[in-house]
Amino acid sequence: MKITNLRTEYLTEPCGVDNRQPVFGWNVETKAKNWLQEAYRLRVGRSKEALEKDETLYDSGQVQSKDMLHIPYKGEELESDTDYFWTVRVWEKESEEPVESDVAFFRTGLFNTEDWKGSWIGETKDHSNHIFRKVMNLSKKVKRASLFVCGLGSYECEINGKKVSDRVLEPGWTNYNKTCLYSSYDVSDRMVQGNNVIGFILGDGMFNLPGGRYVYYQRSYGKMKLLMQLNITYIDGTKESFVTDEGFRMAKSPLTFCCIYGGEDFDGRLLQSGYTTADFQENDSWQKVEIVEPPKGRLRSQMQPPVKVMQTYEPVRVTETSPNVYLYDFGVNFSGWVRILVRSRGDQSGTKITLTPGEILDRNNVPDQKATGRGYHWEYTMNEADEQEYAPKFTYTGFRYLQVEGALPAEFSLANKKQPVLASVVGEFIYTDLGEQGNFNCSYDLFNNIHKIILQAILSNTKSYLTDCPHREKLPWLEQSYLIGPSMMANFNFESLYEKIEQDMEDAQRENGLVPDISPEYVVFGYHKGFVDSPEWGSACIINPWLLYKKYGNQRLLEKHYEVMKRYLDYLTGMTHHHILHHGLGDWLDIGPCKPHSQNTPVPVIATTIYYYDLCIMEKVALMLHKTGDADGFAALKKEVHKEYNLQFFDDQTYRYATGSQAAQAMSLMTGLVPEEYEQKVLDYLIRDIKGRGYAITAGDIGHPFVTAALMSHGRSDILHEMTKITDRPGYGYQVVNGATTLTEDWDGPEPGNPHGSQNHLMLGSIEEWFYNGLAGIGTIWTESEFDEIILRPFFAKDCSEVRASIPHPFGKASIHWMKQEDMVLVEVQIPPNARARLICDHDKSMRTFGSGYHEFEYTVPV
Repeated sequence: MKITNLRTEYLTEPCGVDNRQPVFGWNVETKAKNWLQEAYRLRVGRSKEALEKDETLYDSGQVQSKDMLHIPYKGEELESDTDYFWTVRVWEKESEEPVESDVAFFRTGLFNTEDWKGSWIGETKDHSNHIFRKVMNLSKKVKRASLFVCGLGSYECEINGKKVSDRVLEPGWTNYNKTCLYSSYDVSDRMVQGNNVIGFILGDGMFNLPGGRYVYYQRSYGKMKLLMQLNITYIDGTKESFVTDEGFRMAKSPLTFCCIYGGEDFDGRLLQSGYTTADFQENDSWQKVEIVEPPKGRLRSQMQPPVKVMQTYEPVRVTETSPNVYLYDFGVNFSGWVRILVRSRGDQSGTKITLTPGEILDRNNVPDQKATGRGYHWEYTMNEADEQEYAPKFTYTGFRYLQVEGALPAEFSLANKKQPVLASVVGEFIYTDLGEQGNFNCSYDLFNNIHKIILQAILSNTKSYLTDCPHREKLPWLEQSYLIGPSMMANFNFESLYEKIEQDMEDAQRENGLVPDISPEYVVFGYHKGFVDSPEWGSACIINPWLLYKKYGNQRLLEKHYEVMKRYLDYLTGMTHHHILHHGLGDWLDIGPCKPHSQNTPVPVIATTIYYYDLCIMEKVALMLHKTGDADGFAALKKEVHKEYNLQFFDDQTYRYATGSQAAQAMSLMTGLVPEEYEQKVLDYLIRDIKGRGYAITAGDIGHPFVTAALMSHGRSDILHEMTKITDRPGYGYQVVNGATTLTEDWDGPEPGNPHGSQNHLMLGSIEEWFYNGLAGIGTIWTESEFDEIILRPFFAKDCSEVRASIPHPFGKASIHWMKQEDMVLVEVQIPPNARARLICDHDKSMRTFGSGYHEFEYTVPV
């Protein structure tokens, strides 16, 4: 047995922990079956040596518990910018001898405002860009160095000529009037005795959008600004801090234009190579910095995983579309930018290379940006160097194609000896570094390809919040966070990112309790009230914490944000008329002639089902948190809503709700609004409707995840199987056979001859939940089980001979593999230590329960 994956605040050895009571977690690796933790002992100290001597700041003692997640620190008060070490001892249920982990580490951030010693420096005008540097003389050898940075909107930092990190688009996006995130780095190995130089370049990011090219909206929290603190501990124990102050110098930036929505212009002639090295000599362009006003928001440590360049793509083809205009095709749609390597032919300083990305092409093979933001491009102006590299720093987009003007692809370099040559063009795919990945694969290629385009959309829209699309809007529409949450969490661990998203919602909540559809609320749409206040969107503040509890056993989020959740529910209750909600966007983008607005299902049905679901969750949460008075109130209100909803919308003769749409039937079922005696009849009506339409989808953004859940939960994966296979009508298969490489905004987004809408959208990805939880049959959250019981319910589809899937469970990876063998199906299951499982087979109505380890079962099933 070995203790592995030691985590503080869900992260491995993090820097910048700013929670004075951080939580700890660990996993266990063992080949033993049915392994359960009997007890643990957690110890925290100031050093490894202190732990060896049992000199601790916190010692839990031997705690009789199987818990190995969300274990809170309860020791002496933690100090700012301090290293702490911890270890855990674990007792197995069947053994008296404990096993001790290796020692883990974490570093705290700056807990208090007064811990920050520097001043904010930055810009005083729009479209004014500078680089910043400071020379720091370290008089002794360095033992330890912590760097804390808040650069708004985004920054890049170098010390002694090297970037301090491979993170990009730092810090995360927030409501900067409430929260400004700072990043923390251990830079001990970067510092040398003598002169050291730190340098920064800033971009506007989401902080300041003055326009000047395509911009989805104009808004500003202020001009670009920077706060930095470098804390040095010398080898002799003495300390010194270097901060942003008047000792910084600034010069004109090579970034001459930068907009998160519009692109970037970079003038290589203004590049001051080596400006972050100690031997760099400043010229007359360097000047004193401006001390500026701080932002309004409170400084918080960025604790969600960073965004990085996670994958790269080489072009699959390059063509000349018109004289001296070239088109690169990367073969797949993704979010990010390109990195080019240019070789000059003689002195070509001043030559401009224009790079125009696009998801689709028009009739002339020119990138078509009508749905993504017309005019977006990157422009690089060459300097005199023989070889030059360029990639955008603070702006990205979603694209598959790249049009190049001003330079020759290497493949065409012999045809023209005057233009500079692009020796290399590489697409860089950026998304949040979420760690270990789940996996799905089956013998039916269509399903594999659907999985790929959904996964590509998930990654393309996972930044410091979940964007709707990576180009036109880049906005955090909330509904997708819980509707597609189970699909995303089958692939990755989203726990820390969702904590950040919940904080965004708290920051966005208005005095009357409303949580707006977009959080952070960067823009307010005036042409439809539903774009500000739609219950299906704002309810993410209630459903997401519950989702994290079901998936990860995370009760802390429920405790921390209970009042936010309750205030929003009170707001919704105040908006009801006879216990029914009548406002919102409804089932956005359902299928019909009047899209995007809800057309198959009345808005009150969609809004009230979500409201009732909120009430169900809040009753459970209140009981869990021992708020019995609240729980009684929610329970009483539930009864009234249940009664009124069925009185207004249910026809007990036809067993349909309202119009009988797929969304109305499924949402009524899954939120618990259908009286028990009618559940089967309501389900039967839903199935008849689907079959009557030739298994075509009619539900939209809100409704379809509930259709998926309803059919899966009621053992009707056969219906979902047929729906997902459809290729001649709008849906998942339709998108794949019509060339989509990411999930599109509309069900028929890649329509032949008329591609429309965003070609990279996250919100319709709920069938991914069925691939994992239904077809493979692992990890559904739609049960009353706790997170440590893994529900297995595979569907032995007729078109599949084999399915493999694994999910990142909090206790470790869980996996299932089923394979047909003549008239038998072999099922292989791997359950992580400390978890238990329940295997349900709908074919023979059997159920098996077992513990961790490898298990193998055989079923007789007609093939």
